[in-house]
Amino acid sequence: MPFFSVIVPVHDKAASLEAALESVYGQTCQDFELVAVDDGSQDGSMEILARHAAQGRLTLLQRDSPGPGGYAARNHGASLARAPWLTFLDADDLYRPDHLRRLHEAIVAHPGIELFVNAYQKMEDGRPLPRLERLPDGRLARREALRAFARSDFIHMNGACLRRERFLQLGGFPVDRYRRGGDVYFWLKVLCELDAIHYCNSVTSLWQLENSGVTRDKRNLVHLHPGVDLLAEYAGRLTKEEARQLHAAINRKVLSWAVEKKRLGQPVRQELAALSRLGMQGRHWLHATTLLIPQPYYDRLRRWVK
Repeated sequence: MPFFSVIVPVHDKAASLEAALESVYGQTCQDFELVAVDDGSQDGSMEILARHAAQGRLTLLQRDSPGPGGYAARNHGASLARAPWLTFLDADDLYRPDHLRRLHEAIVAHPGIELFVNAYQKMEDGRPLPRLERLPDGRLARREALRAFARSDFIHMNGACLRRERFLQLGGFPVDRYRRGGDVYFWLKVLCELDAIHYCNSVTSLWQLENSGVTRDKRNLVHLHPGVDLLAEYAGRLTKEEARQLHAAINRKVLSWAVEKKRLGQPVRQELAALSRLGMQGRHWLHATTLLIPQPYYDRLRRWVK
């Protein structure tokens, strides 16, 4: 049985797929199976995957669905995976060679922990973007992990490793509920469920922003950020300080979403109404106040700040 199952959902990623797969094959830790889930590709991706599968380099699954759905594809791969530990890689991103090795070392050293997170690097047009938040290596208790997420998105799909049993117990990523933000919803849910996680500050994966079609599709901003749904789910289940940090993390995501909508000239009333007073911090009040500025003056302010 392999130690890791690397799940790669694929929908029309022929241009980047070979490089993503090679970044998995090139891992210094080779104790893994690679599970690729084709999600209705029409651009030749399926042919690439079939060739690699015929060479015995990966297990190829296909999802019989009316349309692409990255969350469902990941869940499908996880449901048929053989390893006790799940990692994920988007088909347009990359692992660095030591990604699985660092996870393996941390898992062996911390047998009671179920979520391991390695740092990731945002890339744009081949250039690394500044890393704004750096956390210390090691164990983070639930409150510390929620506080860290209240400051930044320190968990990315490519950098996380979760025990498969726990993933299945939690129902996997939310399917048919959210077009965007379901991954944040899921990772915050995991943080609320676990007593502690492990974090490694070494960058072991690259998120190539120019390929992030889901993030760039502004139609996905229509609804409230999915994280808001967690407030009711975990009401009364966390300590007061843990709840405060969860509310702060969700406020940050709601405001970030609202800023995107405001820049597009869309109304942000529902975002402002959804903000939790329990989690409001100084910077949240500042962002919220700025969003109240009428659109023409807001646009002028943005041009002036630039």
